[in-house]
Amino acid sequence: MLKLSEIWSAAAHSDDFTTTRIDFMTVRFRWLVMLLLLGIPGWSLVDWLTLDVSQHAFLLKARMATFLALSPLVPFSFFIHYRRLRMRFALFYLMSVMLIFALVCMNYLGNVEGLQTGYSVFPYLMISLFAVFPVPLLMGLGLSLFIFVVLLFGRWFLLEQPLLGMETLTQLWLMLLFTLAAAWVQCGQLNMLLRLYRESTTDELTGMMNRRLLMKQLETVRLGLVERGQQFAVLLLDLDRFKRINDTYGHLAGDAVLHTVATTLAEQLESYHQLGRYGGEEFAIVLPRCGDREEARQMAERLRLSVEARQVKSPAADTLIDVTVSIGVVIADAGESVQGVLNRADEALYQAKILGRNCVVMAPPPHEAVALRAAT
Repeated sequence: MLKLSEIWSAAAHSDDFTTTRIDFMTVRFRWLVMLLLLGIPGWSLVDWLTLDVSQHAFLLKARMATFLALSPLVPFSFFIHYRRLRMRFALFYLMSVMLIFALVCMNYLGNVEGLQTGYSVFPYLMISLFAVFPVPLLMGLGLSLFIFVVLLFGRWFLLEQPLLGMETLTQLWLMLLFTLAAAWVQCGQLNMLLRLYRESTTDELTGMMNRRLLMKQLETVRLGLVERGQQFAVLLLDLDRFKRINDTYGHLAGDAVLHTVATTLAEQLESYHQLGRYGGEEFAIVLPRCGDREEARQMAERLRLSVEARQVKSPAADTLIDVTVSIGVVIADAGESVQGVLNRADEALYQAKILGRNCVVMAPPPHEAVALRAAT
């Protein structure tokens, strides 16, 4: 279920969802800019039909200047690369160029009829254009307020209209209606995107991240190790004799065991730890900023004991099922790939199974692992 905070502000979003949302916005931003690049000079035909020669000549220059100012946004959109600050800069630049064009038109046309028939709709057009982006409610309202304040100042300073005049109040009322409509559309898009994102990245049975998202998070943490030297640990857990549980108590009991184990593990982890279902009866846990072998081993031992201490009630009977896990632990090396880290964790997990299950095994460093393979 979605929280109000997720609709209100981007601060409640995960980094991965923010990346997904920015990618979605980038495509729409590029198409919007291309539409404006066609529409802004194209509207000069209407000016030619409705305004006199001098007015048309001036506005054509203003339109061409706006066209040139917006043109760099198309190539720039290919360099946003999921960066939130770059996306914000692109939106702010687009809005600034459009507002400057609106103020220039307002200053030149004044109160002539041409302004009322075409250029007076600029505030509402801009609010409507930004409705194509799935932005949080706070950002959408902030954009609309900024547009209104700038154009209100332009009417007061350039056209010398009173701030509390009837015309201003009428425009305020119309902009409020457009703002509410745009905010509704933006929230609807954000809601849809959040739901689709969760369906594609969450394991339906356990509610934890699925393997697809887990691998992306692992790659992100690995890049942090390469760029900033922040070490991390990976724990690979496997439920002991899970096939026997399914065969003895049924698949509903197996599902209950998986869900309970996932909940138990999540209760023992911090908010910055990352837990996901790796596949079948296997779970993987990423411990960012953990480069100490003993610290990682103690965390794994605590998780093992917490699972062992919790019995699972079979859904089909009053039987309590004992569950244990085997855990392989690895400290990532800066030169390793994600698959290399997982392979070492899997080897440690295999050793835990050989040693009798329900235990923790630390993987040796990469160079020691290579030496051990060579010796055997």
